[in-house]
Amino acid sequence: MGRGGGSDVKAWHELFDALCNQRGWYDDKHLASALCTRFGKTKRQDFEAAKKKVRGWRAGRRLPLRRNLAALAQLLEVARDPGLERQWLELYRRAAAPNAAGVAPVVSQGADRSGLRIGGGWALAGMALLLGTGVVYAAVANSRQAALAALPQVNFEGYVRIPVGASHLIHGALESCESDAPGWEEVVATLPQTPYGAFSDGGIARKVVRRCGAEKLVRGVRFTGVAPGTAELRLFGDYIKVDVVTIRPEAAIEGK
Repeated sequence: MGRGGGSDVKAWHELFDALCNQRGWYDDKHLASALCTRFGKTKRQDFEAAKKKVRGWRAGRRLPLRRNLAALAQLLEVARDPGLERQWLELYRRAAAPNAAGVAPVVSQGADRSGLRIGGGWALAGMALLLGTGVVYAAVANSRQAALAALPQVNFEGYVRIPVGASHLIHGALESCESDAPGWEEVVATLPQTPYGAFSDGGIARKVVRRCGAEKLVRGVRFTGVAPGTAELRLFGDYIKVDVVTIRPEAAIEGK
């Protein structure tokens, strides 16, 4: 296999990290600076956000969106080696496939129905080598759009009623309108404490973010009722009242 690749590389983030190291980008600041330059971002907070993204991509905690994927491929000159480019896209497709870490399930992983394998084998990838990498990235984009449609949607509510033992997706975290959904480890430290319930990772979800005026990918926040009572919470600047209630067995029977 070509530069940085090889049969021993089993994950996209491993290949990405190897290519960065091969260019001498052992830390995150060089690639973060190159990304900011490519997208015309000049603020210090843009640079810090880019470093956090690169760190997450290299560690395998998250995947770049298609615009960033194309930019990374250009910066790392992936297209110079057709074999490497195929490996780059195939590993990315696998990472974005259902049940991959940090990505919500979409369809059966064994079905292998993404746009990269229409007609079997590498037909579409081979076409891209003739027509340019845009075809492949468009196929990845189409596959990703299908994945987005299948993600759970967060409908923010200022009031939620949850039975003890049940859980509900109550909110979604997003750093900025241009950023990827944060990792759970970045979110959990900011959550309040309550004796009435427990927070857990809701995975990647969709949410209409008012400040962005669009639907965005967010880190879902799930709340599970632990004990009856009323939790008054403030999550990411929003107030939420959660009533955790005990449902009597006879009431459950009557509701059937």
